Amino acid sequence: MASSDGPQIFKSLTSVSGVSVWQPGSAEYEKENGSYFSAFEIEVKPSYIVSPNSAEQVQGLVRALRPHVLSGDCQIAIRGAGHTPFAGSANIQDGVTIDMRDLKGVKLSDDRSAVDISAGETWTNVYTELEKYGLTVAGGRVGRLGVAGFILGGGLSMFSARTGFSCDSVTEFQVVLASGETVRASIEENNDLWRSLKGGLNNFGIVTSFKMKTFSSGDIWGGLTYYMPDTFPQLLQNACDFAHDESDEDTHLMCSIGYGFGQQAVTCVMYHTKGEEDSPSLRRFTTVEPQIKQLCTMRTSTHLGFCEELSSFSGDGLRQYWVSVTIKPDVSLMKSFYNKWQETLVKIKDAEGLTFTLGFHPLTKSLLENSAKAGGNAMAIPSSDGPLFVVLINPTWKLAEDDNRIFVAVQDFITELRRLASEKESLHRYIFTNYAYKEDDVLAGYGPEGFSKLKEASEKYDPEGVFQQGTPGGFKLRN
Repeated sequence: MASSDGPQIFKSLTSVSGVSVWQPGSAEYEKENGSYFSAFEIEVKPSYIVSPNSAEQVQGLVRALRPHVLSGDCQIAIRGAGHTPFAGSANIQDGVTIDMRDLKGVKLSDDRSAVDISAGETWTNVYTELEKYGLTVAGGRVGRLGVAGFILGGGLSMFSARTGFSCDSVTEFQVVLASGETVRASIEENNDLWRSLKGGLNNFGIVTSFKMKTFSSGDIWGGLTYYMPDTFPQLLQNACDFAHDESDEDTHLMCSIGYGFGQQAVTCVMYHTKGEEDSPSLRRFTTVEPQIKQLCTMRTSTHLGFCEELSSFSGDGLRQYWVSVTIKPDVSLMKSFYNKWQETLVKIKDAEGLTFTLGFHPLTKSLLENSAKAGGNAMAIPSSDGPLFVVLINPTWKLAEDDNRIFVAVQDFITELRRLASEKESLHRYIFTNYAYKEDDVLAGYGPEGFSKLKEASEKYDPEGVFQQGTPGGFKLRN
């Protein structure tokens, strides 16, 4: 790619009234580029960081940059909060990074049935505002996450068993297309674009706001339970039973085994969103022993309170690797995964600051059924495929000198997991986009029909491929 540090591109950027433009060497540039979730994104150095604060400024930037993108002189990245960890997902070496975090606003509709959320918001801000009215939305489980990337990747909420994927609660997107035109996409208007944006990432334009359904939210009961490592087989059995048999749509859970500070521990994050303390649906997890009682946080709190709790378990700037696989719930298969995790841990546990997690998140049949009822999305997972487990593998570490061996070990690990699942005919095509690694063919995992619809929408709304060729971050439809 040609360097984008030329005077013509700078002139184009500064022609957009009111937009902040930062260049390497300035304090503002260093601050903004150093604020990503992962060290890998911080190590990417764009030629310019631009910070629009309105949809009109985003329009101006797209129009100004479009000729440079089409000529091959410039590539761009679109940053929300910047939590996708792999390098280049929301930053661009020697290109222009459009940082959307100054687009702020959480505006409740007059009848309080919906809320308009600007693309630069975090879930903490959204929940804080809605809690004033006893309302919430089916957004992220971690408050510090950004709204935009989470929704465009699909997203899971603690309310997902009842509402589907988080993107299924979006009734309207406001999008700046490659032409610079702003359009609205909803079930009534540009329906194909609306459906495609629900999991289709940044392949169609730059989303500047989301309209989401609201609903009443009171007390929630839940938190984290910690167990001794030898409880993992029992937790696996109970989680598989939960996925296959549980009909309570007000429950949500995430289970894992993790390593850190030289120790292993098993955790279950669980919620009853109607506030039922120690509900029968979750008792199979609350009664597993032995627990590490001094670490458990089970209590009654609010949606905001629980999402802030999960925010406290992560920080910015570490070397992060997320990779995911989706399987049918199977106890013996998951035990094989556990054994392979232990073998991989031995290879990398001496890396400074290492944490290493093997987690699994149920996609219940009711989640998939309620997702389909919401009008469909890009992932196109039939409810008959459920229940499923989204399996997340997540190491973090401190030193660049450990990068190569950790990447090799984890890549070998995920390859082995996919082989084991395939042998048991339990591997599903879907890869949960929010946890996917850059080498994954995520959009092909939406299935032939789903992929074809996404490609048609891309060719319709971006016929010249500005967001395919000019915005390489994320997962692309065209080679």
